[in-house]
Amino acid sequence: MAQEIMDLWPCKKFRPYLCPPQPTGPPPVWASTQRARLLGPKPNATGPRPRQTRPALGQRKEGERAERKDELMNHLLGRGVHIPRPAAANRGGTTTMEAAAISNPPSKRIALVTGGNKGVGLETCRQLASRGLRVVLTARNEARGLEAVDGIRRSGAADSDVVFHQLDVTDAASVARLADFVRDQFGRLDILINNAGISGVDRDPVLVAKVKDQIEGMDVDQRVEWMRENSKETYDEAKSCITTNYYGAKLVTEALLPLLLLSSSGRIVNVSSGFGLLRNFNSEDLRKQFDDIDSLTEKRLEELLDLFLDDFKANLIEAHGWPTGGSSAYKVAKAALNAYTRILAKKYPTLRINCLTPGYVKTDISMHMGVLTPEEGASNSVKVALLPDDGPTVAFVHLLVRHKMEGDISSLPTKRVAVVTGGNRGIGLEVCRQLAADGITVVLTARDETRGVEAAEKLRGMGLSSIVFHQLEAAEKLRGMGLSSIVFHQLEVTDSSSVSRLADFLTTRFGKLDILVNNAAVSGMEYAQGVDTNEEQFVGMDKQQRLEWLNKQGRETYDAAKNGVQTNYYGTKLVIQALLPLLLQSSGEGRIVNVSSDAGLLRWLVNNEDLRKELDDVDILTEERLDEVLDSFLKDFEAGALEARGWPTAPFVAYKMAKVAMNAYTRILARRHPELRVNCAHPGYVKTDMTIDSGFLTPEEGGRNVVTVALLPDGGPTGAYFDEGREASFLG
Repeated sequence: MAQEIMDLWPCKKFRPYLCPPQPTGPPPVWASTQRARLLGPKPNATGPRPRQTRPALGQRKEGERAERKDELMNHLLGRGVHIPRPAAANRGGTTTMEAAAISNPPSKRIALVTGGNKGVGLETCRQLASRGLRVVLTARNEARGLEAVDGIRRSGAADSDVVFHQLDVTDAASVARLADFVRDQFGRLDILINNAGISGVDRDPVLVAKVKDQIEGMDVDQRVEWMRENSKETYDEAKSCITTNYYGAKLVTEALLPLLLLSSSGRIVNVSSGFGLLRNFNSEDLRKQFDDIDSLTEKRLEELLDLFLDDFKANLIEAHGWPTGGSSAYKVAKAALNAYTRILAKKYPTLRINCLTPGYVKTDISMHMGVLTPEEGASNSVKVALLPDDGPTVAFVHLLVRHKMEGDISSLPTKRVAVVTGGNRGIGLEVCRQLAADGITVVLTARDETRGVEAAEKLRGMGLSSIVFHQLEAAEKLRGMGLSSIVFHQLEVTDSSSVSRLADFLTTRFGKLDILVNNAAVSGMEYAQGVDTNEEQFVGMDKQQRLEWLNKQGRETYDAAKNGVQTNYYGTKLVIQALLPLLLQSSGEGRIVNVSSDAGLLRWLVNNEDLRKELDDVDILTEERLDEVLDSFLKDFEAGALEARGWPTAPFVAYKMAKVAMNAYTRILARRHPELRVNCAHPGYVKTDMTIDSGFLTPEEGGRNVVTVALLPDGGPTGAYFDEGREASFLG
């Protein structure tokens, strides 16, 4: 087993800490200090007492700090708090960390928090300990770290099991000593929370006192602007920020990764920020490079960071499209950390590796001007750290409590909140209308801003004031229409940054989500222009005849098929993964309704019995296998081998396969999250743009079939397929 982990170890310089050789040389300074305190004072020396001299001021302060540290360590030892210490030198003159590895691994989960001596880090340690975890609190400053441990103990946090270990995340030797300690003490690590970070700017804390009385009257934007105006960005601070916030987190992660791989449920939580979102970049090319996770490498990330620092030094930040508006280095470092998180999650799928923004918290970094308390911010970190074993990975999780921001509508969070994708027309628009008529606050999303505004205005004209369509750039348009209470949000389901912005908005406004209706879809075909949509031509046609007519109006190309799979399956999945943490915060049982079709039933795989059985065996089926199936389908489509390989036949082959995959994913998700109600809903053959109005049902009737599933009672079916409001079989 040791050799297997050695092979996985990503950084060669840390390999010795799995099975380390006996180090040579004297123990480090910190070790001798702790050893003196832990092993007791030396025997009294004999001989004349040395002459007392008055130390200099600086020496007195150092002495006071040392005395305070000594008092704390003795106090903590008396209370049973563990302080790591080196073992006595062996006969060979070498020293090692205390060999405390136990033959039976600890039954408690082991969590390690960097930057744990104050703010969000300290609160994270306290909350994890109160939940019965054994916590390793780390801090750069030993005295402050010991004070933090003592504070947790004195707070009476339910027999808190917290140990301290000194750590400077930018010092390879310090990180290595920590890895050595965790290995010897526990033999594994279950949770790593990379919380340590710095602002990357020069700020004068005295300035806070000047605006203390004004803070409560400021909204978030005003507070951030005040901080920007009273901060100074220097090259040295920028370089230090990149070193600490990116390379420091990476150094710690690489050192502890082998121990996390020994856990049965390893977690890495990288504490990030909304400042790290790619929307803060002004260069489309940079955004694409940071977001192209399939091509991005750690080496390229380092090259990008070097470019940033070079541009910073040359005063070319704005010219080259890097983030501006203050805290540039912090934004770039967090963007790099987010990208590294995604790279790492792909490399180690057995771990749950996520980013988290705890919110705008009152901490030293924010000069205590935030809107959330450290307790609130830390609760978000803890929730992500304790996500279930089958929870999301490679996700950017937004804060899970609602911001106290100016402009929030206090009555909204008490109502149920629903999101409808593709909500500007047809079935989606009708779903929005009917949910709002039922007293639910609806977030109407659409890819096209203009059509979204028109849809929101139409519903507002019906007296449905609970419709929300959010797109910041369109605010002025709404005000001009007299719709000042409507907020905008555009959504492109295949664009991860667009989806992230929606998640950010929902978190800020509501802090939860109760219903998600994934309605956005494309046909997977290229239709001809100017098709006659006169309904009289359909009189006397049955469903099959209408579908044959519809098929003749277009053609199925590889590009259209690929777009169909990307939108109808992967777009739906992307939205679900981004909003899942908010659905888990629902006051009831969160609902996910994936608008499907009878075209997605497994009967269409009549010529491939093995694949039909495989896709129906939800106990064994995985998301990775679904990806493989869709990849094979597209390759066979491009090669003209669909019929030979047993795929569905025309018409709408890509639409059918995307819906087959979405149905299967729905069942996987329902098994993974039994606390939610996750179902598919076929609205029927509806008169919409996608069907060129050839359907039998009106959008109102189709919308009602979807809403019926969205409003099923708590404890209702999950992992089910509904055909026009009635539960049916996935086989067909």
